[in-house]
Amino acid sequence: MAKLNIRARAVDLLGRQQVANIPTALSELFKNAHDAYADRVEIDFYRARSLLILRDDGVGMSTDDFETRWLTIGTESKAQGSLNAPPVDPKKPLRPVMGEKGIGRLAIALVGTQVLVLTRPKFGVGTDTLTAAFIHWGLFALPGVDLSDIEIPVIKLPAGTAPSAADVRGMVDAVRANVSNLISNPAALQSILKDLDAFDLDPAALHARLPDGPDILRTGGSQFWIHPVNEILADNIDGANERYKATPFEKVLLGFSNTMTPGHAKPAIEARFRDHQTDGTWTERIAEDNFLTPAEFASADHHIQGQFDRRGQFTGTVQIYGKEPIDYQVRWPGAGGKDTLCGPVRINFCYLQGSLKDSRLPKEEFDRLAVKLNKIGGLYIYRDGIRVLPYGDADYDFLDIEGRRTRSAGYYFFSYRRMIGVIEISRKDNDLLVEKAGREGFQENRAYRQMKEMLEHFFVQAAGDFFREDGAMADVWQSERERLVKEHELLAKRSRQVAGKRAALAKDLEGFFEKINGREFEASAEAIVSGVRLRLESAQPGDLNVNQLMTIEKEARDWLSELRDDALIRRPRGVGLTRELSRAWARYEVEQPRLEAEHFRPAFATVERLVSQAADRLDLNLTPRQRMTALIEDLGTRERRRAKSAQSDIQRNLAELRERALDYAREGFLAVETTIRSTLIELEQTGGADMSEVVAQATRERLETSIVSVADEQIVLMERLREQLKAAATPEALEQDDIMQAVEGELEERRERDLESLQLAQMGAAIGIVHHEFAAVIRSVRQNIRQLRTWAAKNPKLDTVYRDIRDSYTHLDGYLSLFAPLNRRLRRERRAIRGVEIYNYLDQLFGTRMEQKNVLLNASPSFMDSVISDYPANIFPAFVNLVDNAIYWLSQSSAFAERDEPESARPVREIRLDFTGDAFLVSDNGPGILAVDRDAIFHSGFSRKPGGSGLGLYITKSLLEQAGYAFDLAPASSLSGATFKIGIPDDALIDNNDTPGGEEEE
Repeated sequence: MAKLNIRARAVDLLGRQQVANIPTALSELFKNAHDAYADRVEIDFYRARSLLILRDDGVGMSTDDFETRWLTIGTESKAQGSLNAPPVDPKKPLRPVMGEKGIGRLAIALVGTQVLVLTRPKFGVGTDTLTAAFIHWGLFALPGVDLSDIEIPVIKLPAGTAPSAADVRGMVDAVRANVSNLISNPAALQSILKDLDAFDLDPAALHARLPDGPDILRTGGSQFWIHPVNEILADNIDGANERYKATPFEKVLLGFSNTMTPGHAKPAIEARFRDHQTDGTWTERIAEDNFLTPAEFASADHHIQGQFDRRGQFTGTVQIYGKEPIDYQVRWPGAGGKDTLCGPVRINFCYLQGSLKDSRLPKEEFDRLAVKLNKIGGLYIYRDGIRVLPYGDADYDFLDIEGRRTRSAGYYFFSYRRMIGVIEISRKDNDLLVEKAGREGFQENRAYRQMKEMLEHFFVQAAGDFFREDGAMADVWQSERERLVKEHELLAKRSRQVAGKRAALAKDLEGFFEKINGREFEASAEAIVSGVRLRLESAQPGDLNVNQLMTIEKEARDWLSELRDDALIRRPRGVGLTRELSRAWARYEVEQPRLEAEHFRPAFATVERLVSQAADRLDLNLTPRQRMTALIEDLGTRERRRAKSAQSDIQRNLAELRERALDYAREGFLAVETTIRSTLIELEQTGGADMSEVVAQATRERLETSIVSVADEQIVLMERLREQLKAAATPEALEQDDIMQAVEGELEERRERDLESLQLAQMGAAIGIVHHEFAAVIRSVRQNIRQLRTWAAKNPKLDTVYRDIRDSYTHLDGYLSLFAPLNRRLRRERRAIRGVEIYNYLDQLFGTRMEQKNVLLNASPSFMDSVISDYPANIFPAFVNLVDNAIYWLSQSSAFAERDEPESARPVREIRLDFTGDAFLVSDNGPGILAVDRDAIFHSGFSRKPGGSGLGLYITKSLLEQAGYAFDLAPASSLSGATFKIGIPDDALIDNNDTPGGEEEE
């Protein structure tokens, strides 16, 4: 224990005044880690326990450093006064000090009332010792208590040892005794004692459960265990959950280092914040992906970067719509030819146009980037790579960009919420830019005002030069923007037309399949045939003559033809289909011919047979020629009517087209004629003989230009119309719709594939994070399994438990590997995998579920005796996926519904595993797979399961094939349901009598 005489007064008041809020307090702690030469600083916030743990891998502190430096509040600099300079890492470049105010430690008091400090130096004296101290910040707020009377319990532990629960209780008890002697107010005493009672942490036990990160026990550094956490932190993180507004947490902590600009320097320190939810999951709150990524930065419409020199003169480049960068310079007269006080400043920012039609980005990317900019857009200031607060906050428009835009959007152009970028300064070159003590921006001295005026002048000048109609360099922006607007309007018009046709097709297909599912077509055909049969079979000789009999046949054929037409759907020409519509159309192309072959043609044939039988029975002289003639004439009448209708449509459309084309031509000619006449009138009104040669030439050129420009514009339009009319009359024009249809279909496919790729990438990134954090826990699990294996070898009863735990570990690792193929194995080796092992594993995993669903899992002797050599994570997840799907579809099949028949006669739900010598087979007797779906089931996103992701078979096939297996559907087995075949690569096939040896997998 140590009783410390702290050298600052009014600590509590000072801390609260210097730190604006909790996110700012955390930013200060990150800066302290930077000053300690940490490469990583990470926070884990456990909501359920109200515990926040901050860890860094910096230089750490010895006990002496902690007592004489950390518990001493700095003034202007930690290096001033009697204190020695703070320690540095001799293996790293010298870092400028970010936390020079010495208030970082006071920020902890704002985060929570109690903190356990753990620190261990990397260099110098004390590397073999871990220092632990416990502080209750409420003691510093007590009235009438002299700070020299406050005891801070400090203990020393051997390096590599974390404090135990008993160690923590000992320090808490020391503070409890100290408090009882200091406080006479019962209410205040009870409040602090209640806090102390709640501080029941066991760092030694909790340390092993922390996600992978800076480890003070192995490498040194510092940790702060804060409990309980101010409840405002959760509110700051959650905010209002608005899509377009950043939370207070995001405003302050996102972009702690510059990671947005392409080619940015590697940050000196990586900061992370994991928010552990009450359900055990956690969310990464300040990852680089949450901020703007370099790829997103590069995708924006415009980019401007460059440097203001010591006299405020800008030199850089401007890139408009991704075109070739333009060299650009801006003169700022504000420096008066002298060096500025603010010093040289670098700027690099991107800009997104305000509306989709003006942007080069596709809709999905535009919307996603616009949402991000609305939340985190702005200009971030970085001093030596670390963010200066509050610059970058979307609500802190320190250059009044939005205010000027409000006055005239067309003149000032830029919007603060449509831009994001960095302003880079350094302590060396910009030392007169001084931050306020409370981290509320720079002090508004002359240096700051110069920088502000210089930047404001730059934005006004850049808007005038590049983004104003009369701008000196605005031609690129204007022409490209006009092109994009025109393309957007054309695509929007085309999209509306196509959307209508797709919607109509989707409605027709939906209606068709509703009738298929309800057997309406079959029922209607059967009803028509039954009506004819009933009418003819009830007729007696003399009831019908030949004409009446032929009329009955004609009516029946007409009804059947209408039914056949009802089942015919015309696919719109020139319209590409979405993947879902393509699948529906493919199913239609299977079902419609089936209807024709199984129902419509047989119905026509039955009607013809019934009429022939009736003619013979009623002794009517109905010759085949009569019937054939009547049928052909009837068919000719129907088809002539259809052809006439199509011809009339063409004639009507052609007449409308002719009128519109002539109107365009008349309007174009009239525009040229009007311009010529108005120009001649203006010429008559112009001065005469006394006009100078120079003025006359300028006037003539101006009048000529006005006529030629209008004529050029109108003639181009008329020539384009002429070419379209000319092309429409050629056979090739009929192919244009097919070409457009193919192109649009491919485009839709690419869009859906890109969206799926993005979703998979996000999923892969999330699983990759889980896998990364899982590695820390795996080390402990692996070590314990090794120990258990030793005991199991000596205790046969324990061997079964050992193997179950080992297999469960392999399965868990295998599932993580399934979603993170780039980081698939945790130092495992190939081993013999027997069929009986796979069967037992599946039975253990799904046994309870299969029992509930009345599903039997059977394996052939060849499967049980099979053996291959591979990683379990390559093959086990595939079987798990296939059996899981089979159980679901077997439980959904109506073929196994409860019946009145004896239970022994009812069909049994069965999944069968088999082995052919070079392949595994997984079969079931479920509903099987439609022929039209046989290829689609392996596509990403395809699923017939309600709420299914459509990723299981896609990922299984991808990873099996990546490992050398062949995976596909096989012809149905004796079970008649679905059968999947897993072809085994040659290097995995082994004789079951020649099992490879080697070390058993752990």
